[in-house]
Amino acid sequence: MNRVYVSTYLVKYEKLTEFQALMKKFLKFKKANPKVFEGVKSFRLFQQEYGGVTGSYVEMWEFKSEEEQEKFITGLMKHKEMKEIDTEANKMIDHTTLTSSIWNTVA
Repeated sequence: MNRVYVSTYLVKYEKLTEFQALMKKFLKFKKANPKVFEGVKSFRLFQQEYGGVTGSYVEMWEFKSEEEQEKFITGLMKHKEMKEIDTEANKMIDHTTLTSSIWNTVA
């Protein structure tokens, strides 16, 4: 059964340009380190255009199982560059808008 981790958040307006540059850095890291992302079936990042909180970001991470998700998270944070990206991203997010949920495949 697949497992999807979904996170939504709003980036502080004055940090939008920096956040976009940071996401490019993240994608470069992801491409350069495919072994780190072996347990990830898919990753998608969206920006909401209409409805809800316009401009919010939606991250979707798909894994084969809970075990694969936990293994990935543990391994990911062992990388200095990824820790730095995560720390910087957390400074740019309006944490009052942050939501996280886990979805399981039903059909």
